[in-house]
Amino acid sequence: MQNLLSPEEIATQAGGETSPNRLPESRLFAHRGQRLGTLAEGHAMGDFLRFAAGLCHAQQQRLDSLPLARRPDLALLTRCRQHGMPPLDAPGGDLPDAWQDTLRTLAATVSGLAPASLQDTLATLSDIPAQRLDTLARSILRAEEDLSDPLELALAPLIGASLQVLWTHRLSSLQAEDIPTGFEGSLCPACGSHPMASFVRIGDAGHGVRYATCSLCACEWHVTRIKCVSCHNTRGITYEGLQGESGDLHKGVKAETCPECHASLKIISMEKDPLVDAFADDLATLALDMLVDEAGFHRAGRNLFLFMP
Repeated sequence: MQNLLSPEEIATQAGGETSPNRLPESRLFAHRGQRLGTLAEGHAMGDFLRFAAGLCHAQQQRLDSLPLARRPDLALLTRCRQHGMPPLDAPGGDLPDAWQDTLRTLAATVSGLAPASLQDTLATLSDIPAQRLDTLARSILRAEEDLSDPLELALAPLIGASLQVLWTHRLSSLQAEDIPTGFEGSLCPACGSHPMASFVRIGDAGHGVRYATCSLCACEWHVTRIKCVSCHNTRGITYEGLQGESGDLHKGVKAETCPECHASLKIISMEKDPLVDAFADDLATLALDMLVDEAGFHRAGRNLFLFMP
């Protein structure tokens, strides 16, 4: 007896434009910034979201100024596809040479938009030793940061933004076919970073197909719906949302919670709201993270603009 395929499995195997992996569009950061600007209107976190929007636009300017990315060695790409290894390994690889230049460029671009407390921090950026900045960047890439120092905590989103630009730039040298498929892991198949959220797409990506979105390079990889991205459990999965007097406050965003590993990862759906953006809508629903945290679930998704002591 042959098992029936789900609609999303049919879509991902149908060929054409649909692929188990999706690469980000060239105007990724600009579109994030536009969405953040829209979400900031009337939002309790409006000032932060507007600053994040400005930082995204600065990321786009920096990305556009970079030369064409060098394609990795063919032998490396082949080996990575065979063994399911990320070809742009972020946790275990070297920092790009240009990363501190990118950090300072972003800092200079957004200094006028930053709140007063962050402006004071940016003014001291040149006093921080390069080696210390490298240590902070590696810690963020390895998801092992312990940012209790107020200065480091304030700089973390800028460091994360710089790393996003450079890994998204590196990813632009690849095609979707260069990235390992068939493993459906909990980490990005392109760079090995944690997901930011999962994203249900419509249109040429396969209507209703779910992808996990990388927090660093923005690669998307197919993940089965109603399945914990972190531990792959399929039993007892539940969904939580933000509710107001008139119903859903953010209808395109739910928190998918797993009773096995007690993880929570947002699922952001274009079916519910075609204008959603995984990064922007994740930032704008911090209240949902607090809600599920109180219920005993830890946040599994990473957003490199969001660091808390």
